Amino acid sequence: MPWLDLLGNDIHYTDSGSGQPVVLLHGHASAAACWEPIIAELEQDFRVLAYDTYDHGWSANSPRQGPFVDRAAELDRFISSLGLENPLIVGQSMGGMTALRWAVRNPGGAAAVVVCGMGWPLVVPPPGQPGRPEKFEVFSSLDADERIWLGVGNSFTQRWIAENPHDYARYIRVRSTATAIEAARHPRSLEQSQGEFLSADPRDVDWFQQGLESVTSPLVVMIGDEERPRIRRGAEHVAATVPGAHLLVVEDAGHNAYFQRQDILVDAIRNTAATA
Repeated sequence: MPWLDLLGNDIHYTDSGSGQPVVLLHGHASAAACWEPIIAELEQDFRVLAYDTYDHGWSANSPRQGPFVDRAAELDRFISSLGLENPLIVGQSMGGMTALRWAVRNPGGAAAVVVCGMGWPLVVPPPGQPGRPEKFEVFSSLDADERIWLGVGNSFTQRWIAENPHDYARYIRVRSTATAIEAARHPRSLEQSQGEFLSADPRDVDWFQQGLESVTSPLVVMIGDEERPRIRRGAEHVAATVPGAHLLVVEDAGHNAYFQRQDILVDAIRNTAATA
């Protein structure tokens, strides 16, 4: 079981397969272990790495009152600590925030970037569109009764849950580690770890917009057709802004389209890597 010190946090990760590195970033209240069935496919062709960001999985908790490590800086240190060259970055939800923020800071630094279930902006309308700033709320994943199970709200479609009850139950159990439960009982500020991504400051919005326009790594944005409206709007904006980006909309899938349709995600990663 490998571990790394990343900017002062004890971080757990997995590393399997060989070849071009693919780094997988999980979502809020999730864990690297949620990528396991996808890793089993990708490791046939790639070196696949997934880590538990702090406050998740088997990694360490942050101080309850902060300070909180910037998650894009955490990814950067993970890549440099392991000497990964030209990695393909794949992020789901909060991990998609991190992937986009890292790409803006490293416009051509990745072989490709695949963002699942995330878009930008979230707290303001896309540039040129009407609307007012609106805070992005992260719902509590804890069950109300025992407060030990980290649920997923409406991130899966009801049809998928009914057809895949064992996979759904496993997904909940895998997420519900002691580290993640502690963080859910004592919520940390997502704004402090994702910085300008969740800022309504016009200077941050302009900076990030210009950053997206400068990204040269191939980019795929994958969302379910039942994605939350604000995220879908942001995903469409990212795909329209990053030169050459591709928007992939998965039918009959929700926020966790990456897991509902693992086959589509794996094909997208393989195809993007082949053409990068």
